[in-house]
Amino acid sequence: MNRVRLNFIVFIITLLFIIAVGRAFYIQIIKHRYYFNQYIENLSRNVVVKGYRGEIFDADHRALAISYPSFELFVDPVFFNRLNEKYGDDPLFEFKKDAFFEDLETVLSLKKRYVLGVINKYKSLRFVILKRNITLNQFRKLKYNPNFLRSFGFVKNYKRFYPDGEFSAHIVGFCYRGYKNGEGAEGLERYYNKYLEAPVLKERVFFDNLKTQTSIAPKGGDKLTTTINKDIQDFVHIALKDTVLKHQAKSGMVVVMNPFDGSIIAMDSYPFYNNNFFYKFKYSDIRNRCITDVFEPGSVFKVVTMSAALDSGVFKGNEIIYCNKGRYKIKNKVIHDVHRFKYLSFDNVFVYSSNIGSAKIALKLGKKLFYKYLYKFGVGFKTGVDLNGEAEGIVKDIFNVGDVDLATMAFGQGIGVTEIQLARIYSAIANGGYLVRPHFMKSLISDSQAIRYKLEKHRILKPSTVEKVKSILRKVVLYGTGKRAALKDYNVAGKTGTAQIAFRGEYQHEYVASFAGFAPFKKPRFVVVVSIFKPQKGGIYGGEVAAPLFAKIMDYALHYYGVKPNK
Repeated sequence: MNRVRLNFIVFIITLLFIIAVGRAFYIQIIKHRYYFNQYIENLSRNVVVKGYRGEIFDADHRALAISYPSFELFVDPVFFNRLNEKYGDDPLFEFKKDAFFEDLETVLSLKKRYVLGVINKYKSLRFVILKRNITLNQFRKLKYNPNFLRSFGFVKNYKRFYPDGEFSAHIVGFCYRGYKNGEGAEGLERYYNKYLEAPVLKERVFFDNLKTQTSIAPKGGDKLTTTINKDIQDFVHIALKDTVLKHQAKSGMVVVMNPFDGSIIAMDSYPFYNNNFFYKFKYSDIRNRCITDVFEPGSVFKVVTMSAALDSGVFKGNEIIYCNKGRYKIKNKVIHDVHRFKYLSFDNVFVYSSNIGSAKIALKLGKKLFYKYLYKFGVGFKTGVDLNGEAEGIVKDIFNVGDVDLATMAFGQGIGVTEIQLARIYSAIANGGYLVRPHFMKSLISDSQAIRYKLEKHRILKPSTVEKVKSILRKVVLYGTGKRAALKDYNVAGKTGTAQIAFRGEYQHEYVASFAGFAPFKKPRFVVVVSIFKPQKGGIYGGEVAAPLFAKIMDYALHYYGVKPNK
């Protein structure tokens, strides 16, 4: 080899080396950011991972709402056609493809002709859903099958399920289906949505050389533990239904509450609905009547009148009241009693539920003092219970209240309350004179912290007043209108109510039968309020219709918690 040729070869090699070094310098130094970004784009993706909604539990950590995995099968038509072009002549590929289509038909009832038709129709798309609501078992049969084609894939979602179904539906509520990330629509699902909702994680995920995605574990929403006892809730549900059907009533409501801290142990209203299939029911069945429906309470409301009379000092409790032999006229209004009482002691006005006696007590109090105690008991205001849609009730403006209005309000007519307001009123008597906030939340637990309910209460009555009122309510059950609320093992105190239902300003021959009370008498454990609307059979009075249901529920709850008998 002559020197010229050698020098030429050396020159070429040197030139190539300089070009290579220059190119490397250009890529590594000058265009570093550009090529790094290209690398990142090719080997990473911005991935959105949707977590699962937090569970809801009863007080004993039994599930009331859970999320379970559900899958969607999709196909990438572009990738499928590329595989066909590349391996179409490979018998092994064709065998695998046919086997996979057979599996699709067996597991998901998706015929090969249908799938290929979808692929051909959307051949320019990269993502087409073929099947939704695929179970975990179906997913496993296909995903981990050796015949699974890479141009197909699954999207993992979570669906809501309510193990207790209609038994606790009015409390738990439900979530929208496929709307706003499964947002809570009713009940606790709605009120605590911002805590329960599934967190969405957005992260840049890198792939290895086999394009395997680095896994991101989905996170769940906060866990809500409630004050509800599932066993008592289920018992209330069945007992309420039996009572409504027995008396051929239109609807009914029950609240079971701890009077000392406001924790709601059970709450139900009839008609029922199943929150797993909420879309099959009309809203009148779905709404929680215990917090949304306002009604005239009748004589159960007299507890407010007697409390105001005693606590204000206007009455000492030893007065004798003339009850006009069952007929008392105020201006153009005639007030009637069921029985034609002439004289009744202060206690017996309430024991025998005299409307006339109650009216005279309220008139002596005067509207200013009477309204002071209405507001103390929270009448006309929301209780603050942790559910959406709570009504305030109806209280006439004090400036528009005359003697007739005041007299009728004294026995629960011309005033509107909700069932949960009644439960709070009777809790104030049972707990020694404190107004508490009703609530379902026991705790909210997330990965980072636990939030527990903080007791909210304030005194509204003197202890001496409470003892007098409790004594009167005890007499109602012993020998008054509430005898059928009595229990074998426990002393009960409470009040009956039978209110006419008004429609377009006129009172109808239809009634609300109610009973509200607590037990055991000296150390109350529960307040139970029962209201049955428009009973058609077996009586209309609270003592006949509502009191037996009260007794059944209270007896079950006290024995369930092992409360020592006091009789």
